[in-house]
Amino acid sequence: MSLPDEPKVLWTYEPGETAFEATPVVADGVAYLGDADGTVHAVKLADGSPVWTTAFDKTGFLSPAAVDGGFLYAPDMDGVVHCLALADGAERWTFETGTETYAGPIVYRPEEGRPEKGKPLLLVPTEGGTLFALDAATGEELWTFVIDAPLRCCPTVVGGHALLAGCDGQLHAVDVATGLETGACDIGGPTGNTAAVAEGVAYFGTEGGQFFAIDASDPTSPAVKWTYRDPRGGQGIRTAAALSPEAVVYANQAKTVYALEPAAGKVLWTARTRSGVDASPLALGGGRVVVLTGRGRVLLLDAESGDELWAYDAGGSFVASPAAAEGRVLVANTDGVLICLGGEPQMNADGRR
Repeated sequence: MSLPDEPKVLWTYEPGETAFEATPVVADGVAYLGDADGTVHAVKLADGSPVWTTAFDKTGFLSPAAVDGGFLYAPDMDGVVHCLALADGAERWTFETGTETYAGPIVYRPEEGRPEKGKPLLLVPTEGGTLFALDAATGEELWTFVIDAPLRCCPTVVGGHALLAGCDGQLHAVDVATGLETGACDIGGPTGNTAAVAEGVAYFGTEGGQFFAIDASDPTSPAVKWTYRDPRGGQGIRTAAALSPEAVVYANQAKTVYALEPAAGKVLWTARTRSGVDASPLALGGGRVVVLTGRGRVLLLDAESGDELWAYDAGGSFVASPAAAEGRVLVANTDGVLICLGGEPQMNADGRR
């Protein structure tokens, strides 16, 4: 999808005094996200009207949920995984991890021929360093993988193996069928960033300011392909990378957005922001990149040059990353506002929007 050079705010959803730190997820025309006060919201993508809300006491949601097969899987900040029906928000099962969760889960459907035999798995990383594999249908624990440091990234599955960039300074490859580690690669320091993968190469940065491209096509022996570090300083990288065919785009705490050439890490351009960036950038079709800043600005950049095409002051700050669906971009800020951006609504044949 793409956005016009000057997007419009199509609607906003403001449920009250709360904050959004979780990235929205969209399925079948409905956006889902939890707030910092323990309520999960379902909102129509078309107009921002509420579909349902489900509230939980004395907790909050700081990580994105996962959607699959008619269900929403939302871990709260206390480490309880809630499985909710998309239709009405009713809770179907819960699972207690016993520790905080700050990274979102994913649903993995095994590839044909894999030993998991088609059973959808929910992979849940935790602050305690445990990756849980649950039966997505029942919440039954199937296996765990543990490191001696927090796991603050979502797993990325490649060839039946989950890639985990840990706070122990290692990229781990874990067989999703068994939960056993098949390989690891030293990354020199901690990170909480989810690996973005294209053509078997994993891209992510670390808290020490080093950006890695790691060949993970053979999960038994992941190896560094190239690295980049800004020679002007090593400010921490706290965003996942956005991938396009031409560039790998990420941001750091030095108020800078970087675009690197995927094959060798050559710097294509840099763009300055007015504050640090904690939300991951989003690459769109049509050569556009969306960047959200810590001071509540939405930036639309040209993917070839880094030039700022458009900016919008949304207020608050952005921790949650933007999400794209059906020609629209959703951004949610710490003022508790969900904002839908897009082009002018299209007219139907009868003249209605």
